[in-house]
Amino acid sequence: METRKLQKTGGSTFIVSLPKHWVLSSRLKEGDSVSMTIEKNGLLTLDPSFGTTRPASRIEVIVEDEEVGDHFLRRLIGLYISGHDEIVIRSKTRISPDIRKVVRDFTRRVIGPEIVEETGNSISIQDVADHSHLDMRKILRRMHLMSRSMHADAMEALTESNKELASDVVARDDEVDRLYWFMSKQLSMIVSDPSIARKMDVGISEASFFLSASKALERIADHAERIAHHARSVSVERVPENVMDEIRNYGKTVLSVLDKSVESLLKPDIKAANEVVDESEQLRVTGEELTSRIMGQKGRSVVPMALIMESLVRTALYSADIAEIAINLEGVR
Repeated sequence: METRKLQKTGGSTFIVSLPKHWVLSSRLKEGDSVSMTIEKNGLLTLDPSFGTTRPASRIEVIVEDEEVGDHFLRRLIGLYISGHDEIVIRSKTRISPDIRKVVRDFTRRVIGPEIVEETGNSISIQDVADHSHLDMRKILRRMHLMSRSMHADAMEALTESNKELASDVVARDDEVDRLYWFMSKQLSMIVSDPSIARKMDVGISEASFFLSASKALERIADHAERIAHHARSVSVERVPENVMDEIRNYGKTVLSVLDKSVESLLKPDIKAANEVVDESEQLRVTGEELTSRIMGQKGRSVVPMALIMESLVRTALYSADIAEIAINLEGVR
């Protein structure tokens, strides 16, 4: 940390000198402009990139011998989330068909990256999306609607024994993952470049809370996928009608609480958020009681039905997490 003394000039203007190494590393010269932002916490942020375009972030990756496809896919997703705009993949030998397939799968599963150049031992991927022009709040809303729709359809697949609908729900989980990874990259970009935060009209602290909420929604979508998966193993005719009605009504209540949690975050509404936390705790108790009664039944559908109830309870608790994020955000908005 460096300190500078304020000086007064012209009778009413205060000036402070800037560290020389910062000016040089920022490639500034006499007469250049910098932007200044007064943050809510009183900090003054200087941005040397005023009026300029953020330089592209480029990284090279060397494919290890006998690298497992899933492991390489995780590496690529990690580099994407870290904020890199260009990823160049190289190999000492010819890149294997399996690795090329992983790269193509990666570009399909995330938003923005496209293969722009390909040779025998290298592949260049360029992110063509403008991340700064997509509002985090809109992405959260989209994730909410998608995960909610997945839950509703999963429950319909259960009660109607619709295996095709259940399979469709399972396939839709990747779309929610794409949005979560996209928001993760946005946060990385905001942290490294404050000017992006201004374009997106969101502070670093607020963006961090939004990312936490998106993670909860991503987990909620995962549980919708699990419900759909287990629904394909349930024989509805072997489940007592009164039990199935209770599960159906419980699922509707869980979705109502989910809706309220997201609304409390985006409005914001602290009162509604507290109500969600209280309702979620009650849903946990009710859900555990219903699960116990299901486990007392006989038949092959008992285990998948109990697992479905576990996912519904977890969804209610993740909704409480979103509501708590809404409460915690009050101090940074």
